[in-house]
Amino acid sequence: MANLDFFQKEISNIHRQLIDKLDRLVVGLSALSDTELIQIAKQIDFFKEMQLLGYDRLINKVGAAFDDEIAFVFSQLDEKQLGRISIASIDALNEVKLFELDYLTSNAKQYANQLKTAMMRGLITGETSPQIISGLSVGFGVGKYISSSEAIFLLGDAFTRFSRTSTAKAYLNFPKTKFTYDGPFDNKTREACQRALKEGPLTQAQINGLGYIDFNNGGGWNCRHRWAKSFED
Repeated sequence: MANLDFFQKEISNIHRQLIDKLDRLVVGLSALSDTELIQIAKQIDFFKEMQLLGYDRLINKVGAAFDDEIAFVFSQLDEKQLGRISIASIDALNEVKLFELDYLTSNAKQYANQLKTAMMRGLITGETSPQIISGLSVGFGVGKYISSSEAIFLLGDAFTRFSRTSTAKAYLNFPKTKFTYDGPFDNKTREACQRALKEGPLTQAQINGLGYIDFNNGGGWNCRHRWAKSFED
């Protein structure tokens, strides 16, 4: 199974570099008149700056992880099953991937606009450069918005759900295929997931009939588990 372990470190690095660039920018803008500030503000685009710092490369890397997950899931099919898979099935999963990437990027764009608004608000109300920089660092710095624990949580949850969706799609026409619950068993594991990890191989119908868990949603939000094809007889 593919993973997104790289994301938090890399988005935090981009975020840190962006915030670090604000010091010189804010000091320069503070010396301008309101008229000059309005003209310059139109040219400021923090999302483009994120792109220059590697945001697009990071998104492409995330997309590649989704692609790897699709490839992994379909690699578990036998030759006869693969022969019955249509290109449209792969295309449908690719569209879901693109929706997830678009959502991620739209959040980054929203953050960039909010950062610019907060900076401009401080400038036009006469705050000092240190006050503005401090306020932006506290309210919009690393660990907030795009690199927050919530953002990492949502991406991780989306990826795990995508894995389960890919598996459900791949075996949609093979109802006799059996699966086992795969993932960690530790002090963070929910009771429902603990129970599922102890289950033997089950078909999708049997899994959905358990009552305490289902195939598509696993253990719920931020579940770290997936249904893996069982190769037991």
